[in-house]
Amino acid sequence: MSVPPPTVCVFGATGHQGGALAHQLCALAWNVHATVRDIHSSRASALTAAGAHLTEGDWDNNDALRTAMSGCDKLFLCLMPDLTDHNRELRQTANIIRIAKDAGVKQVVASTSLGVSMLEDRLVETSSFMYKHLANKKAIEKAVADAGFLHYTFLRPSFLMVNFLNIARYPELHAKGTWTTTMTPRSRLALLDAQDVAGMATAAFQEPEIFHNRAIGLASDLLTAQETLDKLGNALCRPLKAIFMTDEEIAEAQQKSTVFVNSQSSLRLMEQYVDMEGLAKTISLTPFQDFLHREQEQLKRVYNLSPQ
Repeated sequence: MSVPPPTVCVFGATGHQGGALAHQLCALAWNVHATVRDIHSSRASALTAAGAHLTEGDWDNNDALRTAMSGCDKLFLCLMPDLTDHNRELRQTANIIRIAKDAGVKQVVASTSLGVSMLEDRLVETSSFMYKHLANKKAIEKAVADAGFLHYTFLRPSFLMVNFLNIARYPELHAKGTWTTTMTPRSRLALLDAQDVAGMATAAFQEPEIFHNRAIGLASDLLTAQETLDKLGNALCRPLKAIFMTDEEIAEAQQKSTVFVNSQSSLRLMEQYVDMEGLAKTISLTPFQDFLHREQEQLKRVYNLSPQ
């Protein structure tokens, strides 16, 4: 008698990480459940077409959460921080865990942040916004570990490649062709394709005992800032240049925006917290060049490029 496929509730299914995972699991003929705020959105429609079972509602809607998690034995947790209410993410996590336990969920894979590893090594300024953000991510991991699930795994993503498709995050890059950064010329940026987050989550779901109680730093490629911009510039057919801040400039910027400096400075350290060889033995990693090729149509739209 054949074994029925697992049923996974994917949080953030219309986002980059959760969306990639939901589509990968649907392609494996697994049962995928998710909540969406707008069931008629283009991303939700694509999930429905792929075979996912969607429930309309947000992460504060208990009825929607119960419906989505009903019959699920696995859960992918990937929540977004609320910049106006730092405790909301933790409240949502506690509520989701409670409902998941009631629903009979046995395994949780949670995506948090590579910065949690830096937090554990006390490399983040305790008075900064970044510290509060990462402390929340660490608290989410603890809540999952303490909840009594049979298996759990923590994925700690580095810098998502898709960030370069968000002009709002890098207006200087779009307007001037430059990226002013606190990275050094030699430090390497740990770049991550959301598809590889999904690939590792799928691997953990397929072999829960092997991945149990592990925290895995994730990256797909390691490149210096200028190497990153060279590849992006080639895809955009325009030169891009990294501008490296001096220690004096960093100190001055620290007075104006600790969020900017702490988030930027953490990029220097990311490569120390990923085992590229170990990751490559588990899943096929996506080089930045391949990501850019795959997303070339989106790049054209975002950067207002004319068709070649």
